[in-house]
Amino acid sequence: MAFTIDPQFQDLGFAVHVGMLDFTVGVRPSDDGLKSAMQSGAELRLEELMGEAASTDPVIADVRAAFKVCGKDPSRYRPSSEALTRRVIAGKGLYLVNNVVDSGNLVSLMTGIPVGVYDAEKIKGDVRLTIGEAGEEYAGIGRGSINLEGLPVMHDSEGPFGTPFSDSARTNVDETTTRIAFVLYGLNIDIAHVEAAAEIADTLITGFCAPAH
Repeated sequence: MAFTIDPQFQDLGFAVHVGMLDFTVGVRPSDDGLKSAMQSGAELRLEELMGEAASTDPVIADVRAAFKVCGKDPSRYRPSSEALTRRVIAGKGLYLVNNVVDSGNLVSLMTGIPVGVYDAEKIKGDVRLTIGEAGEEYAGIGRGSINLEGLPVMHDSEGPFGTPFSDSARTNVDETTTRIAFVLYGLNIDIAHVEAAAEIADTLITGFCAPAH
């Protein structure tokens, strides 16, 4: 698939560095090794924040600023990385979904960058990052209908399917998934940080999500 970024982002005053990685995977429950990595990642994040709110993290703060410029209130529609970090601060730990989704959540928690993990076979045609328009919505995973107006949104030929707030049910990863598109939403974030997050993603996905032999 080809990937483009809507030129309107150039007029908003912040950089957009999106990482899109392609992996062949085997989806299954997270094993003890990944669960241990998730626990260690959560503990490290708590140490880094030193009791401060998730929104004080520089990367999360920059993404929040991007949301605001695009037209979305980041206190009502929190970047997914902030929501995960707040969950860890509250002592709830990361969700356990499956090895692929859990790895994506761990990358997001560790780096502060919102992550989208999509079933690549469910994405139709080319992909474009744009800003949601009035009336646009989709069914979010576990969230019901999501108002996409003012959010950075991934579109394919069938419409919107992902945001750095919450992903759509249409492209969700489940036990039938064999190939994923792993997206790092580097909104208002330095490209070096996005590249470092991509390396973490590669390590986790290849280490914990390879197809079974």
